[in-house]
Amino acid sequence: MSRKRFPKTVETQVLLRSRRRCAFCFGLLGDTTVKEGQLAHVDRDPSNATLENAAFLCTRHHDHYDTLSRQTKRYTPGELRTYRSMLYEHLASQPGAWPDTLARAGKMKRQKVGVSLDVYDRRVAYYRATREFVRSVVAEGKVEYKEIFKFAADTDEALFLFDETIAQYLSLFYKSAIRLHTIGKLLERPAEQDVGALAAEDAHLLNWFSDQFEEMRMRFLPFLRLA
Repeated sequence: MSRKRFPKTVETQVLLRSRRRCAFCFGLLGDTTVKEGQLAHVDRDPSNATLENAAFLCTRHHDHYDTLSRQTKRYTPGELRTYRSMLYEHLASQPGAWPDTLARAGKMKRQKVGVSLDVYDRRVAYYRATREFVRSVVAEGKVEYKEIFKFAADTDEALFLFDETIAQYLSLFYKSAIRLHTIGKLLERPAEQDVGALAAEDAHLLNWFSDQFEEMRMRFLPFLRLA
């Protein structure tokens, strides 16, 4: 069966609606960061290039979705449709969320907007707590509930010092850490689990945490410019 490319009109609509957020990253991890990826055929029929059959996936999840494996359970079209709908609904409810960080930082610089030293000291504590939390997770390759709950307590008031985008970003660390901890516990009982799928998800989460060092700097940058 020949693979039919999605029409430009379909491609544009999917990219605009998803804002280049991966449906599986959102549905499985609560990850709303921009990804490099491409459009996938939801029903895996390469000849069906309709809007209803298109979804934006990151490179990793697109490859996993298209690959037939005898060892692990593939993601299903039903899952993808559900996560895609959840993502679209979430993005539609927050039309102003996730502005381009560099563009915002550039605009603030042109306007010479900055914060007082007192506000900086309060805000930078959240950045440092996040950085140390990520550093610990990456170094250990795992995370315990004690560390997760401490991070949640240390960043609980982020909404009052930043905005909703930072609060959501910090919440993503909490959710991802909870999942990483759960996977670690499941892998301690390999006879009862799908070890291959869990190990792959564990590696993906650790890679995600590792990628956040640069991401968090850019996310916090607009809020930590001194006047």
